[in-house]
Amino acid sequence: MPPPEPGQNAVAERIAARLGAYLGPHTGRVAVKTFALKALGRGPDTLTVGDWVRLEPALRPMLRTLVGNARAELVLSEIRRDIGA
Repeated sequence: MPPPEPGQNAVAERIAARLGAYLGPHTGRVAVKTFALKALGRGPDTLTVGDWVRLEPALRPMLRTLVGNARAELVLSEIRRDIGA
């Protein structure tokens, strides 16, 4: 996965890139923004690896609906690996 551009949050970009592989790039970015606000009360530009424990359960129901249970768990596992959580 390429490094984020200067000024972008590495954690948010890695999560968005992985989601984007399954949902499309725009939807991946919007999902990170939406669920960071919902689960954490702040924007994606502030995400840290430690935030994953609260962000993951917020993303899970949406992913299960869109890609199915098994693939949702695969995507979440890939994100954990990508961000080092």
